[in-house]
Amino acid sequence: MDKVIDIEDRIPSMREKRRRKTNKKFLFVLFIFGLALLLLLYFQSPLSKVKDIHIRGATLYDQQFYLEESGIGENSPFWGFDAQEVEEKLSAIAGVDEVKVTRKWMRDVEINISEWKMVAYIEDGDDFGLLLENGEMFPDSIQNPNVPILNKVDDEEVRKRITSQLLKMDAEVFQLISEIIYTGSEDDADTITAYMDDGYEVHAVIPTFAEKMAYYPEITSQLDEYEKGIIDMEVGTFFTPFSELYGKKEESDMDVEEDEQ
Repeated sequence: MDKVIDIEDRIPSMREKRRRKTNKKFLFVLFIFGLALLLLLYFQSPLSKVKDIHIRGATLYDQQFYLEESGIGENSPFWGFDAQEVEEKLSAIAGVDEVKVTRKWMRDVEINISEWKMVAYIEDGDDFGLLLENGEMFPDSIQNPNVPILNKVDDEEVRKRITSQLLKMDAEVFQLISEIIYTGSEDDADTITAYMDDGYEVHAVIPTFAEKMAYYPEITSQLDEYEKGIIDMEVGTFFTPFSELYGKKEESDMDVEEDEQ
């Protein structure tokens, strides 16, 4: 026979359950209210404002330029901007490859700029512009990069091929190149002449320029006791002092001057 439970016995437990349920609701409402209050206080306080903005990788433009273009300023709402939108906006600037915007330490913003590498100066009308690694011409820069000057490189394809070689080159050797003149012709379209900061003149061909120039420091270290001259890297590697090439011409010029006197 089933046991019959008197309703009077069940009332205390029902009351306890109802009381616990009411307390849970009250605590939940209290939590939501407290959270809303904290958020309201947070967004009204300086803690919700941008404190510092760090720009990394700026070379083609100064940091202030990128800061203004980003639209983010000190004391701007920390959560008031879309990082992806800022990245897309800055990436559209000429000379910029990639951008990464990151919120740091609850109040700081870091903007990492990846610009196309500067390869050379090249004549652009009456002025000199910067040739970037992606082939674009950059009109001006606040910096004075240690890059060579490219002369007589009007053909875009030739420019790309020389750029490709320069990008493969070791930085130490690359920075020694003062000027590159394209000397190609119909018979030999690949020849170039490079003038070096240390006084040597290098004759080379475009396809093997970077490969041959890797040995440049070793070659010049063996020529310290000799006068400056031409290092021919077109086929093998040969050295000819300037005096052997231009000495007779200089003597001839002196004779002409003496005769005129």
